[in-house]
Amino acid sequence: MEISAKRTETGEYLLEIGYVTIELPQEAVSGLQQIISKRLGQGSDIDQQALQKKLKVYRDLANKLVSTDDRIIQQVALQMSPEQLVTVARLAEGERLFHKIMRNMSRQNGKQFQEDYQALTKITEQQACVNMEKVVPLIRKAAQEQKSVT
Repeated sequence: MEISAKRTETGEYLLEIGYVTIELPQEAVSGLQQIISKRLGQGSDIDQQALQKKLKVYRDLANKLVSTDDRIIQQVALQMSPEQLVTVARLAEGERLFHKIMRNMSRQNGKQFQEDYQALTKITEQQACVNMEKVVPLIRKAAQEQKSVT
């Protein structure tokens, strides 16, 4: 169903919803603008808080990876895209995870990872969350496999 809003030459506001046309007085239009602005503003605050909460959890996970077994890093690193691997390394405090990843890669893959790490310096918070949502199941699976082996 198509919805459109128009202002006529006489100053009236028309809202067309499919075959139905509704004439809106100026007060109704002003009220709608206020409600929409308020809801959009509230949503962004709530979304930002949720994003920050997710990032904190992902940072904690990245910091825990520093102390995990090298075999988990080796297994997970091979399954991640370059962007995902750089995101995990950047979320961890300092460069300990970066160095651990480098230690657990072949010379060629390590060199490529280092180039990617240097090139991908501006990862947005939203992109970091998207990347980490894909990485968490890989880490969880590798950790479970490691537990079953030991």
